[in-house]
Amino acid sequence: MMERYDDWPEKLAAFIETRRERVFSWGSQDCALFAADAVIEMTGVDLAKELRGYRSARGAANRIKKAGGMRSFASSLSEKHPGLAQRGDVVLVDIDGRETFGVVLGNGFWCGPGIEGLVFRPMNEVEIVFGV
Repeated sequence: MMERYDDWPEKLAAFIETRRERVFSWGSQDCALFAADAVIEMTGVDLAKELRGYRSARGAANRIKKAGGMRSFASSLSEKHPGLAQRGDVVLVDIDGRETFGVVLGNGFWCGPGIEGLVFRPMNEVEIVFGV
């Protein structure tokens, strides 16, 4: 696990609020960059520094493929059982056949970007958790 700032809970809450109504956008508010930006807020570490710079679904797919797939994006984080997820951890979820990253909020929910702003979903659909 990475070292979080002492005030990471406040930083994460502020980050979620600033992104709450921001709509999905490739290269700025997609699932990978949303999760990476949350990790930056909590730790100062950018998991996506090698991925940034795309503006389309094709660009994202090419960068993810070059990086070795969705799981490799979070390879610097430790994988753990979903039952051990904690607030601020990164999740990987299959939604309608597409792997999607999000961030654990606590109280049984995770969130990620959607077409109308952040989407809040139940933790019981989470397959993989990466400890931050």
